[in-house]
Amino acid sequence: ADRMLDMGFEPQIRKIVRQVPPQRQTLFYTATWPKQVRALAYEFMRSPVQVEVGDINSLNANKDITQYVHVTRGPGEKQQMLMRIFQSLEAGARPPGFP
Repeated sequence: ADRMLDMGFEPQIRKIVRQVPPQRQTLFYTATWPKQVRALAYEFMRSPVQVEVGDINSLNANKDITQYVHVTRGPGEKQQMLMRIFQSLEAGARPPGFP
């Protein structure tokens, strides 16, 4: 997101957000979290939960993080995907962000 803002894409980001339904789940991932990106994210999200790994004030990506994207076609498929992910964890293991 910060790279998109650096390249001047803020108007296009705003246009996309205006066209999606207001009742939605928005996930916002960024390896860096500069103030400009933070302000934009909080403007677009409602009741956000922020999960931080490492120093959020550093503009260096955390090399210990691997991201996976799972595209689902609805709440039921999303629920099934989450259950498969949680079941694949070792017994007693907790995904990041879950106590």
